[in-house]
Amino acid sequence: MTTTPRTVHTVTTKILKPVRAAAAGSTTAADLMETLTGFVGSGGFCGVAVALCGSPWTSAFLDDGRTFDVSGEGLRLSGPSPGSVAELLRLAFPRLPDRSPAPGEGLYLDADERGVLEPEQECLVFDLMEDLRRPRLGTVQIDIARDGGPRRPWEMLAFVDDDRGRHLAALGSRRGGHRRLWWLPGSLDRLAEFVEGRVPDHD
Repeated sequence: MTTTPRTVHTVTTKILKPVRAAAAGSTTAADLMETLTGFVGSGGFCGVAVALCGSPWTSAFLDDGRTFDVSGEGLRLSGPSPGSVAELLRLAFPRLPDRSPAPGEGLYLDADERGVLEPEQECLVFDLMEDLRRPRLGTVQIDIARDGGPRRPWEMLAFVDDDRGRHLAALGSRRGGHRRLWWLPGSLDRLAEFVEGRVPDHD
């Protein structure tokens, strides 16, 4: 008996399904960057988050290394750069509920240039899909753009809260067009590591 190969698209669609409709109408990080006078050349980053955690909320945020700015849902903050990605994310996500990271070490999945996941990872896909069947308490889709290097280094960044805690989902490109999907215990500190490009080394 043959089975249809699993794809990254299938998994990411399941992860983002609760928030996809709301995020489709929002400004992207690249859109935001294009409106920022003087941002190019700063080496900074900006982002947009769309969340369904209790009541829906959005947040747009940026840090150019000198100043930060956060706005969304009636909130507006600005001032000197906090000098820390994690601290900026805390300022940008004041409505993010406090949840502990989900238990366990997490997992990663590798896909080829077509987005097809490696067959020997089927058991890991099963574990991830089992997590996605648990009662969902919230989903946050985060879009990041950086000045310098890849404009959009992550195809997907998202928090998924369930009855066991918070997960971080991240999808990034690898050499040769291959992609890797991380599914890890989630926190703002771990999200900051991904924004900064400091990802877990499983090779």
